[in-house]
Amino acid sequence: MVVILQNSETFRWPAKAPRDRADENGRFSFTSVAAGNYSISAVAPGYVSPEKTDFGGRKLSVADGENVENVDLEIKRGGVIAGRIIDSQGRPVIEEPVTLKELGENGFLQFAPNFDMFRTDDRGVYRIYGLPPGRYLVSVGHEPSGQSIAKSRTFYPRVFYPDATSESAAKVIGVSEGSEATDIDISVSDPKETRDVSGRVVDVDTGQPVGGVRIDVRRVSGDGGHESESGPNGEFRVFGLLPGKYTLFTRSRFNSGFVGEPLIFDVSEGDASGIELKVRRSTASISGMVVIVGTNDPKVLAKLSQVNIFAEVHLADPKFQSPAEIEMFPVKANADGSFRINGLPAGKTRISIGMGAETGLKIARIEHNGAPADKGIEIDAGEQVTGFRIVLHYGALTLHGEVKVVGGTLPDGYRIEVDARGTDQSMPYDGWALVDARGRFVIENLGPGEYEIRLIVDCPDPEIRRRFYSVKKRVFAGGDDQQPVTFVVDLSRKEEDK
Repeated sequence: MVVILQNSETFRWPAKAPRDRADENGRFSFTSVAAGNYSISAVAPGYVSPEKTDFGGRKLSVADGENVENVDLEIKRGGVIAGRIIDSQGRPVIEEPVTLKELGENGFLQFAPNFDMFRTDDRGVYRIYGLPPGRYLVSVGHEPSGQSIAKSRTFYPRVFYPDATSESAAKVIGVSEGSEATDIDISVSDPKETRDVSGRVVDVDTGQPVGGVRIDVRRVSGDGGHESESGPNGEFRVFGLLPGKYTLFTRSRFNSGFVGEPLIFDVSEGDASGIELKVRRSTASISGMVVIVGTNDPKVLAKLSQVNIFAEVHLADPKFQSPAEIEMFPVKANADGSFRINGLPAGKTRISIGMGAETGLKIARIEHNGAPADKGIEIDAGEQVTGFRIVLHYGALTLHGEVKVVGGTLPDGYRIEVDARGTDQSMPYDGWALVDARGRFVIENLGPGEYEIRLIVDCPDPEIRRRFYSVKKRVFAGGDDQQPVTFVVDLSRKEEDK
C-alpha cells in the first residue's frame, strides 16, 4: 500500500507528490514537511478512501514545526462496473473510451489510479474497479453538442447504458462497497466520419501568406475545441472535427500583432477546404507597470520577472450568439516591473497575472490612470493604451488554529471552511483553508493587518449552517509568533439563545 501526500497549494499531480510505502503494520511517515494544507491518501489497487476529498484523501493542516502523529487512513474495497461494447454487427469495439458520470457529485470522475481500465480491450470488454459508492451513468462515444474534437477519422455517437441516446433515458448504476455491476453492455450505432478544415492565412493589406499564426477552432454552440498553427506559406489544417458549426479565431505567437476577424464555417455535411483567413497587423497595445507593495525585501521584489501578464479580449460581434473570447499569449514583466502587450484586437480587454501561490503574491488591484480596471477596458483598433498599474501584495504570514464542535455531531460528508478577509480595504488581503479531520486549519500567504474570520460549513442542515456562520472573530496578523485561533461551535444552542 502506498501513501501519497498532496500539497493543496502547489498542486502537484499524484505521480509527482511525495509518497511512502506502508509497512506490514500499515505504518508510514513523512519527514521535513513544510507548513501548509495537504491531502493524504492511501492507494491500493481495487480500494478507495471513504472520504470524498481531493484525490480521495484526508485533509490535513500542518503548522510550522508541528509533528503530526496517529494519522489513521481508512480504505475500503471499491465497487466494480464491467461490461462489453459492441457495434451494430455484434463485433467488439476495440480501444474505445468508456465514460462514467457520478450523479450528485462534481460530474465526471477526475482521478483514477489506472486510466487504461476506462478503455475497452480487444474483446470490447471493460472493467472499471476501485469505484467509491455512488450512482453512476455509463456511456461510450462522442456527444455531438459536447466534446467537439475526435482523435480519429471516425467516431461513435454517444450512447448511454442501456442503449439510450440521451442522459435522461440512461439507467443509473448503483455502486456500494465491494459490489460488482456486470453485464453493463452497450451497443453503438454505425460510426460517423469526422471532418477536416484547411486553408491559408493571408495578410489582407499585402496579399502575402502569414506563418506562425495560432488557429483556435471552437464550436459555435457546445464545448470543445482544437488548435493549429499556420505554416511558412500560411497553410493550416485541422483534423478530426465532429460535424457541426465552428468558429476560427486567430492570435499570433509572441504577440507579433497579426489579428483577424473570426470566421464561422459549417462542416455538418463534409470537409471545409480552401478557407482564406484574412489577418492584418494590429498596432493596438497595452503597457504599464507591475508593482509589489507590503515588503522591501530584494528577494521578493526580484519575483517581478516571474510574473506573467495575460490579456483576454472579449469580441462583441453580432454574428456570434455570445461574446467570443480570445486569450493572448502571455508576456513576462521586465525586471523593473514594466510590461507591454502588443497586437491586441479591438474589444473589451481584461488583464490578469499568473504565478504560483507559493510566491506569496496576490493581486490587490488593477488600475488604469488611477481608476479601477479589474473588469477590463474597451480598446479600439490601433489604440495605444498606457498607464496600466497592477498592484501585487506580498503576504508571508501564516494563521493557524482549531475549530471545536460541541453539543452535537455533524452529519456525514460535512466540510468546514475558514474564510479570512482583511478589514482594511486599502490592503485587501484574504485567504481561506479547509478544516482537517482533527479540526485544525492553516491559512497561508497573508499580509499584516486585521482580519475578520468566519466559518462556513457545507452540510444539508440550514440550522447548522447558520450556527457556523454566526461564529466569527477579528484577529490581527502581525508576525511569525502569531498565536493560534480557536473557534467553538455549540450545536446545542437554541435559536433564542443567539
